[in-house]
Amino acid sequence: MIYHSKFGNIYYQLSGPRGKTLVILCHGLGMDHRTFDKQVAALKEHYQVMVWDMPGHGRSSMLDNNIGYSLMAAHCLVELLEKTGNTDAVMVGLSLGSYVIQQFLKKYPEKVSATVHIGGASLYPGYSNLLKPAVSLLVALAGLIPEKIFYRFIATHRGATLEIKKYLEETISSTGKKLFLKITRDLVDDFTEGMDKPPEKPILITWGEGDIFTRGLSTKWHQRTPGSQFGIIKGANHIANQDNPEDFNRVLMSFLQTACGQG
Repeated sequence: MIYHSKFGNIYYQLSGPRGKTLVILCHGLGMDHRTFDKQVAALKEHYQVMVWDMPGHGRSSMLDNNIGYSLMAAHCLVELLEKTGNTDAVMVGLSLGSYVIQQFLKKYPEKVSATVHIGGASLYPGYSNLLKPAVSLLVALAGLIPEKIFYRFIATHRGATLEIKKYLEETISSTGKKLFLKITRDLVDDFTEGMDKPPEKPILITWGEGDIFTRGLSTKWHQRTPGSQFGIIKGANHIANQDNPEDFNRVLMSFLQTACGQG
C-alpha cells in the first residue's frame, strides 16, 4: 500500500489481526521492509504488524526538505500510525531505524508503548561535536569510491551470509550513494544534538555478537538504562534479525510477552 505523505509516497504493509498490539518494524540505512520478512511471519499470528520503506528507500519516494532524515522519518511514521487507527505501538528499529524511533519517542512519547533496538546506540545524552569533522572526512573519502565498489564494500561489511550480502548490495544500490551519505551526515547531527533522558518505557537492546562497531555502544546503553532487557544474537553481525532470525525472534517474542502480555 502507498501512503501519500508531505515527504513523499510511503510504501507500507500491514498484517495480523486488528485489535491486537501493533508492532512497527523500521529497517536500516540502505535497506527496505524485506529485512523483516522472518519477523513478520513469526509475529503476525498474535500481533498486528507494520513494515514500511522509509523515505527514499525501497518503493518509497522522498521529496526535498530541510529536515534531518531521522526526524523526517519519525513524522512520516506518526502519520502511518494514525492511519492504522491505533493510538500507540511497539517500535522496533534496526540501526538507522533505532535512531528514527528514538526521534519518534522524543516527539511522540505517548504513542510508544515499548521500543526494541537492533545494532543501535542511545542518543542520550549526546556525543562530542568532534564527531562532525571526523565523519565529514570519512564521507568525503567515501565519495571518491566508485559506486559499485562502495555498495559491495558496505554489503560485505554488514552481512553475515552470501544471501544477505546480495540483498544488501541490491537495496543499497537502489537507495543510491548520494542519499546514503546524506543520511550518514544527518545522523551525526542526531548524535551531537543528543536528546533529553527518554521516558521510561520497556526497552529491549539487541546486537549481533560479531557487530564490532555497535556492540560496545549497545552494551553501555543497556548498562546505564535501569530495567532494560538485552539480547546478544549468536552468529550474527550488524543485521542480527536477518543473520540469525530464530535466535532474534526468540528474544523478541519473550520481550513482547513481558511488555505487552500477548503471544
